[in-house]
Amino acid sequence: MNQINQLKQLIKIFDQFHLLKRKNISKGICLLLFPIMMFQNCYLNPFVYDLLNPMLEEEKKAGLLDGGLLLALNGLSSSFYLSGIIRNGSGVAQFNKEYSVTASESIADSIGLTGNTESSGRFFLPIGQGNTTIRVTDAGEALVTFTLNVSGPGMVSVTSIDPPEYEIGSLFPYDPTNKPVFFDIISSTPENNGTAYYSTTTITLTFSDTLPNWEFIELESIINNNIIVSPSSITFGSPAVSGNQISILAMVSVFDILYTMQIGPGISSVKGTPVTPTTIRFFTQENLP
Repeated sequence: MNQINQLKQLIKIFDQFHLLKRKNISKGICLLLFPIMMFQNCYLNPFVYDLLNPMLEEEKKAGLLDGGLLLALNGLSSSFYLSGIIRNGSGVAQFNKEYSVTASESIADSIGLTGNTESSGRFFLPIGQGNTTIRVTDAGEALVTFTLNVSGPGMVSVTSIDPPEYEIGSLFPYDPTNKPVFFDIISSTPENNGTAYYSTTTITLTFSDTLPNWEFIELESIINNNIIVSPSSITFGSPAVSGNQISILAMVSVFDILYTMQIGPGISSVKGTPVTPTTIRFFTQENLP
């Protein structure tokens, strides 16, 4: 696929994203028209990655998708390098945790390989065909063990997580000679799978790097075009930026249901790196229990 066709497809995807926002359509349709925000535990075609992320000041940008798409990548060898995020059950990125490869069906030399997750909770490691098992610890105490499976060229899935409340997501292949820069959401209020109380609450998103000091009108536009809540019975007002956080006043009109909030790639760090699109789910309750 040449670059012109890639650009046309990319524009079409973003047009669909804005169409979803304007029409406030249901979650089911979002899954049909904008699946790149919803698929989990797989990764994105690097040709699209290159188009989304030009070289800026010699930094390889990484505007990634939440888990990405399960795509066959032509020319990708059976072994490659993979990055992903480790989050706990509340959606908090697990940074500065040690991980080690405990088993591999294809790369024997990787067994015993260790590393520490970055500030966004990201790990980086070689992976090959079949199953690779990774153990994560904090000061020697076990946190989570998970298994990644490569079932074919360009197809990766998470086949087991113990304990299951942890999340292994935003998987992405990379070139170890040109390690990409990532910009991720590392926590939120309300937490993923948490509860927001009262009819007026504040949604806070915490990022892995500093945000630009946008003017109010620009910030409002960025939020309206890149943060979608479904169902649409939550309205936003009074957004603000402070360092690496965005806070948004949220008015809730329907309670005791599950809301899905999707964060799109139009939010960038002060360095210009687009955020990895992320999905956060939370409940609402009108009063404290």
